[in-house]
Amino acid sequence: MTRCHPEIRADGRTSACADYSPHASFDFAALTDPCDPYDELSYARGSLPALREKITACAERHGLGGRRLHELHLAATDVATNSIRHGGGEGVLRTWSEERRLICEFRDAGYIEDPLAGRSRPTRTQLGGRGLWLVH
Repeated sequence: MTRCHPEIRADGRTSACADYSPHASFDFAALTDPCDPYDELSYARGSLPALREKITACAERHGLGGRRLHELHLAATDVATNSIRHGGGEGVLRTWSEERRLICEFRDAGYIEDPLAGRSRPTRTQLGGRGLWLVH
C-alpha cells in the first residue's frame, strides 16, 4: 500500500517511504468495505456545510482537532466539490476509524483513468487540476 507514496506521515513526522516506487503497479480491484462501525452521508450541491459538520463530529470523536481538522475540511470540501462537479452531481462520504487512523472515503459516479491523478505538481499555466494535487 505504501509503494505509491513518496512520503509517509506517522506520529506527527513526515519521512521518506522506503517502499516508494514511482513506477509501482496499481491494483484496480474494487475497494474493500469500510470497517464497522462506519458513518455514511449522501451529499449533493448545497450540502457541503452538512458534510463538514459530519467530518467534524467524526474527527472530534477520534481526537482530531485544530489545524489538522482545518486541513481535513479543506481536503474533504475539495473532493466533495469535485464529486458534485465531475462525478454525477452527488456522492457518498463514509467515515470510520482503523488502526488509530480516521478514514474519509468519497464515492461518486465518476471515474478517473489516470492512476497518478493528483501526484504531479500542476504547472503555473495549467487551468484546473490543482484540487487533487492539493488534497494529496
